[in-house]
Amino acid sequence: MLAGLVMPKVSPYRNMISIIMACALIIGLITCTYSPNMSSKETAVMAQTTTPLLLNSGEVQAKEAEINITLWFENGDVPHGTWTSQPTQDWIWTYNKLQTGNGKVAATLSGHRMINKNEESSLYKWYTTMAQELAKTGGIIYIDERVDQAMDISAYLSKMNALPTQWALIGNLLSIAAYQNDISTNVIAGQDKMNIQLLSRGKNNEGRTVLAIPALLKEF
Repeated sequence: MLAGLVMPKVSPYRNMISIIMACALIIGLITCTYSPNMSSKETAVMAQTTTPLLLNSGEVQAKEAEINITLWFENGDVPHGTWTSQPTQDWIWTYNKLQTGNGKVAATLSGHRMINKNEESSLYKWYTTMAQELAKTGGIIYIDERVDQAMDISAYLSKMNALPTQWALIGNLLSIAAYQNDISTNVIAGQDKMNIQLLSRGKNNEGRTVLAIPALLKEF
């Protein structure tokens, strides 16, 4: 899901160039992700010991990131004890109710703040535990992390051993959705299963990047 994205009007020639660039990028990424020089054991160990968030990825120079977390409960009930489970110190949850497309009313807990690398590591440990707990009651966690820097999405996904499932290149905005075996939360988009979505806008290091797990909820 690419929320709020306005599709610019471009010439057919520019569309063709964008498609060629996107295809070349994805082919290269898939080749790197499944390189025969790296054994399956090595990629498994790397995935388990790497925090798949931006600040600790080694692909951005930013020292801080804006983190947004949404806990989504399709049945409208927030499990007991969820309010007291905090991803970071001084975290504040905001409760809300939303009308869903099937006529039901879903409940959400959401919060946001700036975090550094150490807080990011602790937050991901909290996520891995909380995602499993909420899955027992039908809940799902959405993570949205943003930095003021453009990044090489292909390098990130290759390092995380994530397989691209959907992608789009629009001007200087690149969006890639992917699936990574060690992330428990996932969603279905069309016929594709995904649990990572990255969008990066800009040139070189100047720009902005968002990492969403398992998919983007807010406009970028």
